[in-house]
Amino acid sequence: MIDGIPKYVTVRDNLRERMRSMDPGERLPSESDLCEQYRVSRITLRHAVEDLIQEGLLVRRQGRGTFRTEGGPNTEHEVISDHILGFYRQQHDLGNVVRTKVVGNELVSDPEVANRLGLADDASLIRIERLRYVGSNLKQHVVTFLPATRFSKVLREDFSNGSLYAFLESQYAVRLVENEIVVRLQPIHDDIAGYFGVDDGTPVLAMDSTVFDEFGSIIAFGVALHPPRDAEVRFVIRAQKDVGPVQE
Repeated sequence: MIDGIPKYVTVRDNLRERMRSMDPGERLPSESDLCEQYRVSRITLRHAVEDLIQEGLLVRRQGRGTFRTEGGPNTEHEVISDHILGFYRQQHDLGNVVRTKVVGNELVSDPEVANRLGLADDASLIRIERLRYVGSNLKQHVVTFLPATRFSKVLREDFSNGSLYAFLESQYAVRLVENEIVVRLQPIHDDIAGYFGVDDGTPVLAMDSTVFDEFGSIIAFGVALHPPRDAEVRFVIRAQKDVGPVQE
C-alpha cells in the first residue's frame, strides 16, 4: 500500500489518466511491460485493468490484448460500479463530450433531505440543480444536496464544466468510497417534463444516490432523473477480492 491506498488503486488511477491521451481503439502495452513500468505483480495489474474494463474504459479482445474503448452511443449510458467517479468524470474518461447546464446553486432548508444527510431538520443545505448532456443529448436532470456548513465553497463554484465530486476531493480532501443507489420510477411534472420533451406526469427512471466518505460520513444526497428515451443504467457488482495476508 501507498499512504493506506492499495497499490492496484494507484495503478488503476494512473492508467485512467494515461488513457485520456490514447486514441480510441489503441492497444495497451503488454501485461509484462506494464508490470515492469509500475513495479507490481500480475495480480495487482490485472485487478487494476479489470476495474477499468468494468467501467467501460477498456475492452479485452481474446488473443489480441486490451484496448481503449472505441466510444460511440453504447458508452453514453451511466455505469454504477464500486468506484465513485460521478457522471462527468465517467463520461469524460470514456472520451465523450460532456456539457452541464447549472439551473440552480443555492442555500435551502429541507428537513426530509437533511435527515437523509444525517443532519438536524433545520440544517442549511446546498442544492445544486443541473442538466447533464453527452454531446447534444440530454442524459440527466440531477439535483444534489450537500451540508452547507462543511462545503460552503460549492456555492461559489461554476460546475458548467467540471466534476462536483472532483471539486470536493481537491478542495476538501474528501475520499468517496461508497454510493448507495435506489432505482425507482417517478412521474415528472412542470419544467422537468419540458426539459425531457414529454407529457406532464410521464414516469421516468429515477436514481436516489447517497454518497459516503471513507469515515462513513454522508457527503451528498442526490436524485437523478433520466429521459424515457435513454433510461438505461448499467450496474457493475464485483465481489471483494481476497488478496491474502499481504497486500501490495
